[in-house]
Amino acid sequence: MFEKVSEFIYVKSRLIPGIKPDAGVIRTINYLYPAGDIKETYKAFEIKRISLSLLILTAGIILSVFMKISEVTERSIGDGVFEREEWNGEKQSVSLYAQTESGTAEVELSIFERTLSEEEVRDYISKFVESAGKLIGGDNPDLEHVSSDLALREKYEGYPFKFIWRSSDPGRILSYSGRVDISAGEGDVVLTANYSYGEYEGSISIPVHVIVPEKNPADKYSEDFTSFIYESELSERGSKEWTLPDEFEGDKIRWEFKTEDNSLLMAGLFGMVAIVFFFASGKDLVSKAEKKKENMRKSYPKVLRQLALYVGAGMTVKAAFTKIAEDSKTLQTDEMIYEEMRYACHEMGQGIGEASAYERFGNRTGLSEYIKLAGLLSQSLKRGNPGFVMRLRSEADNAMRERVLEARKAGEEAQTKLLVPMMMMLAVVMVMIMIPAMTGMNI
Repeated sequence: MFEKVSEFIYVKSRLIPGIKPDAGVIRTINYLYPAGDIKETYKAFEIKRISLSLLILTAGIILSVFMKISEVTERSIGDGVFEREEWNGEKQSVSLYAQTESGTAEVELSIFERTLSEEEVRDYISKFVESAGKLIGGDNPDLEHVSSDLALREKYEGYPFKFIWRSSDPGRILSYSGRVDISAGEGDVVLTANYSYGEYEGSISIPVHVIVPEKNPADKYSEDFTSFIYESELSERGSKEWTLPDEFEGDKIRWEFKTEDNSLLMAGLFGMVAIVFFFASGKDLVSKAEKKKENMRKSYPKVLRQLALYVGAGMTVKAAFTKIAEDSKTLQTDEMIYEEMRYACHEMGQGIGEASAYERFGNRTGLSEYIKLAGLLSQSLKRGNPGFVMRLRSEADNAMRERVLEARKAGEEAQTKLLVPMMMMLAVVMVMIMIPAMTGMNI
């Protein structure tokens, strides 16, 4: 499907004034595939990269749609019923949007844990009094034989109260820390615990410290709405569930979870990736062309020696050139120069002059070495073969020496690049040796 759509886009884009084929891509394709149909190869390349770009863009759009659906689904509250945590649980924080005909309010809602009944509070107080020796005794065997610090805490696990402790004799027991000072001597100390849980308070148990959070300033509608929701939740704290109000000041409320919609960002991101990929895809062709040049450059000395061998054996330049090209078909080799030579033989078979075919062969390679070789082959047609074989052999020897020098230079550059990590490793080894030595000498 993508290929058909891409072909349609390619064909239609050719009809738009001002849009021309990419000359750089055409030159590279012509260099890589000299025997192929340039027009069809260019068309196939353009269709392929348009298709891949469309694939990336489509994937981004599909992912964005799924993110949008997920975001809409997360916003849905359903029946608006929230189940409270038990008294020893945690409050729930929910970000909501409320929409009415009069406006929209953003609410950061806190659903507090369930409030205990009066009877449940009395039961917990009785249990605390019965277990007071274990709860506040610390390391002491009981409260009648106290010699170490007491555990006078604000809250105790398993009990819903908050405590404030008071000591009748702070010189012996500090109420805020429970520290016992035995230097004051033996004596009776009365510890009073004021406890608090919601609206329930007493003078034997637990203190409570109620914190009223400061409200951030907001517009009047949002502040009134937030107060309304808070009072609604507060009034139902004794129940296990709380249902969101569906009406405020005569307006219907439509609730949604507060979420982040990143679908457009994702679509834009994939769109940018598709655009970047489209314009960067031509670099792959340039890379292939550079690899082909390097491959042909390495084959240059070999081709010269083959030509010198066959011409020296009595073959004509054309026959030697053709034999090298034809013999390469049976060789399992990745040397690309032979493909160019076969194409030059094909051109001569189609009626192109031998000198012209050699010249075209050299120009197609784009390498000065083969352009020079084409010149030598053309000169041999005009001046004959005297000295031609010697020149080929001399050129092959020079080319081989240059290859050796290039290889040696590359090796030296590699050694230079290795100096930095070698110096770093040397520094690490020196540190590993010096630190134990200096430590042993107490330096």
